[in-house]
Amino acid sequence: MSKEQTGVNVRIRGNRLFIIWTGALTNQSVFQDLSRLQLKIDRLEHLLTENNRLVATLRNSLLQHKASWETRGRGGSNSSADPAHNQGDPLPGCRLLLDVYDLLPFDNPDGGAWKQGFEIRYQGNEWNEQPLEVFVVPHSHNDPGWLKTFDLYYEDQTRHILNNMVLKLSDDSRRKMIWAEVSYFSKWWNDIDEQKRALVKRLLEAGQLELVTGGWVMADEANSHYFALLDQLIEGHQWIQRHLGVKPSSGWAIDPFGHSPSMTYLLKGAGLQNMVIQRVHYAIKKHFARQQTLEFLWRQNWGGKKEIKYRLYLSPLFMMTPFFFFFFFSNFIENI
Repeated sequence: MSKEQTGVNVRIRGNRLFIIWTGALTNQSVFQDLSRLQLKIDRLEHLLTENNRLVATLRNSLLQHKASWETRGRGGSNSSADPAHNQGDPLPGCRLLLDVYDLLPFDNPDGGAWKQGFEIRYQGNEWNEQPLEVFVVPHSHNDPGWLKTFDLYYEDQTRHILNNMVLKLSDDSRRKMIWAEVSYFSKWWNDIDEQKRALVKRLLEAGQLELVTGGWVMADEANSHYFALLDQLIEGHQWIQRHLGVKPSSGWAIDPFGHSPSMTYLLKGAGLQNMVIQRVHYAIKKHFARQQTLEFLWRQNWGGKKEIKYRLYLSPLFMMTPFFFFFFFSNFIENI
């Protein structure tokens, strides 16, 4: 066989991948490259085998849980943090999130000022004895690609938000801000000088700046595979640890279209203790707000004794864009 006839043939049989070298190995570097490729394929095959095992385990757990559920009737695993919060519930005995989904009509009546909520009335003297506490949370919400590309969002908006964050937080130690998207933060970090990097680290140490969730992005939870969820979470956490030396403790998920207890399970395993979520049906928000159960413990309905409880706060309101919100907050602070 001549050298011109040498090459690599790739064949797939069943669930196995075969790479066949057709020719003489006259170049040592080619042999080394093929050896490294073989090692990578072996690791990939191992991961696929492990993935199949995990999927089979999840399927068996689901079937067992379904059988148990049918045996004991409609029960659930998603409970409120405080049973007392459910006193006076217009849906008697409705303590479980799955029951809420079954029993609510999911209508959308006009709630007045709070369009998807309910009419709120107050006299003005309710806080004479105990002042009303208002929590203002300047936060990031920077999509790594939506109507613009990642780079355009960064150039047009994100870098300005981060630069002004450093200035405004440095001006007043009372001010705070949270940031979620590590992909943007890392790009901005590469653009700033050592002096500004040192200032960012001081803001983190002082508790004025906090990195929340710590994922490379604010991941979708409804359709993403858990490999992708873990991959972006590991990427973000490793970057934060390598460059900033901190570890996120709170989650911030205000724009995934739907939420999953599997995500809270993964975040708990990553060391996070609590989380804010936002995008659920208006009827769910209204129900939880009326029953004062917007703060609750969420646990996955699979896994038996290995269940992990995770503290959640469900935001009843819409979020503002980060650009507007930050400057609104800055002007508000400066005028009081």
